[in-house]
Amino acid sequence: MNPESPTQRLKALFQGRLRRFEERRFAGRVCSEALTTLQAVRAQQPALSGDALYEAVIARRLNLDATAAHAMMWRVHGSVENWEGDYVPKFIDVVKYMIVGEYLGQGATAAGMALDLGSFLAARIDPRL
Repeated sequence: MNPESPTQRLKALFQGRLRRFEERRFAGRVCSEALTTLQAVRAQQPALSGDALYEAVIARRLNLDATAAHAMMWRVHGSVENWEGDYVPKFIDVVKYMIVGEYLGQGATAAGMALDLGSFLAARIDPRL
């Protein structure tokens, strides 16, 4: 069948929409879990902030020990180190890292996500966190 046939174009359109729906659903689940975990950690350890808070959220949500959570936070720092100036990762960056890592880790066939995680998460997570 010709790759430019109407049937192929319709199939590609449907697959693209399905992929975007699945990515939004996946990202929404991880984001909701992370926010719920953040609330629980804050309730138990209100003095935590910054990396210590984020590491506690990572550890609790992913059932990791402190060393593994610290290593993940270190990778979050590495993923944003080329940004402008002395950017300090925020909670939104941690959640974005978890979403992409888990999405790709589940054997996603695409080389990345098509979903614009920046705008998706900006509507759900306070940028001051």
